[in-house]
Amino acid sequence: MKTDTMRIIDRLVGTPLCKLLSVLAPVFARAPKGEVVVLCKFFGLGSICLSYPLISELKRQGKDVVYLTFSENKQMARALGVEHCISIDPSSMGRFCKDVIFAVWAMRRFRPAVFLNLEFFSRFAAILSVLSGAGRRAGFHMLHLPVGQMYTHRTNLNVYRNIAENYLHVGELVGLVASSETLASHIDAFPYKPQKPNVSGVDGPYIVLNAQSSETIQMLRSWPTKSWIRLIKRLRTTYPDHQLVLIGTRSGRGIYVEILAQFENDPKIVDSIGKTAFDEFAGLIAHAEMVVTVDSGPLHLSAFMKRKTVGMFGPETPVLYGYDLPWVSNLCQNLMCSPCLAIYDAKKSVLDCQDNQCMKQITEDQVMAEVGRLLSAG
Repeated sequence: MKTDTMRIIDRLVGTPLCKLLSVLAPVFARAPKGEVVVLCKFFGLGSICLSYPLISELKRQGKDVVYLTFSENKQMARALGVEHCISIDPSSMGRFCKDVIFAVWAMRRFRPAVFLNLEFFSRFAAILSVLSGAGRRAGFHMLHLPVGQMYTHRTNLNVYRNIAENYLHVGELVGLVASSETLASHIDAFPYKPQKPNVSGVDGPYIVLNAQSSETIQMLRSWPTKSWIRLIKRLRTTYPDHQLVLIGTRSGRGIYVEILAQFENDPKIVDSIGKTAFDEFAGLIAHAEMVVTVDSGPLHLSAFMKRKTVGMFGPETPVLYGYDLPWVSNLCQNLMCSPCLAIYDAKKSVLDCQDNQCMKQITEDQVMAEVGRLLSAG
């Protein structure tokens, strides 16, 4: 199913179910067995990565963490040190319904004490919090949505604080998190350290380039193809000993067609788009000398694995998704219309933007300057 289809179902079916289950919640509750905590995050590889500080704190408290997510994110969740992962395949309605039934059964077998919903105002995730049987349930609340009625503890999404801090606060609500550790401290302990992959054509120092982001907001987050082409030409001239490795998923190859056509005979340009498994994909990022990317999952993986990173922000803000870290540069033009993607409205542009000037006005000069600064920093 497409993301927009899931959102329509979430609104039309989820709203009456939330109202019904908010009354029946005590019927589904079960006495907890041990210290099991369910974390739920379905959308966004980067957002799942940002849940690591919360996972780290829960494990420090001796909690047994179960992660509930979509099947495409299962490897990322396990990379964060989670012992148990329950996944739902949304590729078709039949698989989705079957996996939802199994997910509820699996959660109830774990008999969790707490369900922490990290989704932003998803009715579906809120419904699963009740069906899990957890006596304590926490998540983000909005007055005009029924999701808050499903929780025993509810909080505001603070759009002036990083998403990782918001996630930690959800755990703090139920008394599980009381840490003042900085994000940098959690990154120091990040457990995922993939080996350098044996990817065809990659040999020697290299820079990773990523032009792909989430399918539903790809147009708004994209940096112009001509800008990528000019950047690649300048990187080739400035860093002739470095290979430039293009990454992405098979579904994102269309974004790179014009770029690849420009450099098809250049041995220093490596096309790994849709050709790597998750560990190889992450390994390419983990061993790169530099990662240049639009706001997307690779940005967060790169930051957490302490790679020098240049991230480009426009329709979303680095206040929420950026990093105040010495090895990360957050490029953002801070236009008056930016950010326009509203978490409060399923990450739709509040301006119905068709011309992402916030990204188009980021120049190759700015990117090259930050690449040079970070690489020269040692």
